[in-house]
Amino acid sequence: MSTPATPQAGEVVVLPDLANTIVERAMSNMRRKLVAGYRNKKNSRPNAKTSDPGAVLSDTLDATSASSVLAVGQRGQAWKEMIQKSLSSGISSLSSMKFDGEFTVTNGQAEGLENVPKQPGVYVVYDKAQKPLYVGDSTKLQTRWVAGHLNAYRQGKKSGESYKLETALDEGCTVKYIVMDSEATAAALEAHLIRTEEPPINTREELKTEQGKRSNIEAKKMKDASGSTASLALGAATEAGIHALAGGLEQMADAVCFALKDELVDIVGGGKTTLRARIERFFKKVFEALKALVSAPLQLLGAAVEFVVNALSKAIGEIYMLARNLFYLARTAWELYRGSQTMSKEELIRKISETILISASLVFWDALDPLLESNLVPLVGPAAPYLAAALSAIGFGVTSYFLRQAVPAIVSYLVNLRTGWHDALDAQRAACDQLLVLVQREIELIGVAYEYFESTKAFIEDTQRHTEALRQHRAIEPLDIQAMLRALPGKKDSLA
Repeated sequence: MSTPATPQAGEVVVLPDLANTIVERAMSNMRRKLVAGYRNKKNSRPNAKTSDPGAVLSDTLDATSASSVLAVGQRGQAWKEMIQKSLSSGISSLSSMKFDGEFTVTNGQAEGLENVPKQPGVYVVYDKAQKPLYVGDSTKLQTRWVAGHLNAYRQGKKSGESYKLETALDEGCTVKYIVMDSEATAAALEAHLIRTEEPPINTREELKTEQGKRSNIEAKKMKDASGSTASLALGAATEAGIHALAGGLEQMADAVCFALKDELVDIVGGGKTTLRARIERFFKKVFEALKALVSAPLQLLGAAVEFVVNALSKAIGEIYMLARNLFYLARTAWELYRGSQTMSKEELIRKISETILISASLVFWDALDPLLESNLVPLVGPAAPYLAAALSAIGFGVTSYFLRQAVPAIVSYLVNLRTGWHDALDAQRAACDQLLVLVQREIELIGVAYEYFESTKAFIEDTQRHTEALRQHRAIEPLDIQAMLRALPGKKDSLA
């Protein structure tokens, strides 16, 4: 077994290609989950007057998972729902709101409650004069009334303690409800209506201060932006901008981590680079990544597109990271299309192969990551997100490594086929051009012949006119050629 060669001065030690691909992908996967955990963490110390980094770290680690990444990407769906219902159901006020249904309660007995769905929503209790008394929300509307209000009303009757809705439930009331898609949008709409309508039984403003629960944190943002469709749209645009900025910061975080990894590998491998040279090399890589990000602003739109696409399509939003991967694939394909005319064949083959390898592998393994994580949770508990990130990175690295053996050959064949077809097409075009030149020349020759015919015709006609004119002046006797020949000396015998 041979001993690895000792690195020479100035030589940089690097990982083998497959190992480097796996390590970088694992780092990227873990970074993505950690960032999502930070962005999707609960606030364990709402309205605290001091900061606690330990609590922030604990909250982040508790939320680090594939589901957090998905939840962050799907925030556009909640904003979309609020904007849509502002336009279609008039949720900005009770006077304009179109409810999805209603039921009545008299003497504590509900009529029509069985038709109420067990879905998130907001309900409004009206008295006999149709004045709003109370606004509430629930993750399951029917359950909230069966196990909540009506049960509390009956318990109050037994204990003699008056329930807050007792008078309305005794005298008779109408409960109107509107179904929402999520707990967050239901909480946001409830808080908005309580703030603007001020129903008498609601004693406090909901979501007024900093929140601790994640759904309420997001609901407070939408509640603060409520009031009109325009303000909701502005709030959604702000969230999309934050999403895009976070995407850019994630890319820079990857660049910093990869640069640090390269230096650590070189140090462990016995590299002889000086500390100053290492620092310069590190910052050069980071600067190049920043320059690439700034010079290609479309990269910053990747996270924003994920936000918008998930807002438009809930089905796409259910597929982990697919929206962002599709955007990157489309952007790369567009760049390939624009540069295909100026690239050499070898460069075109390499670019197409990279696009196929990276995009196909990313789509597959990013989709598989949450499945791996969910199955690992019962086995390894809190370590599941990190282990799933590592396993999907290994799968991505191995898949892309072996695909490199086959994909370039296939792409080369297709490119050559495309080139041969274009060459044949160009030859046909050249032949057609030559035929057109010949036809043009023949047309020109026909024109010249026609002009010659016209001039000859004119000459004949002119000659005929002159001959006719001479005949009219005197008779022209025909020449006797035989007599003239006989008159010549020495010709008589021969003619005889």
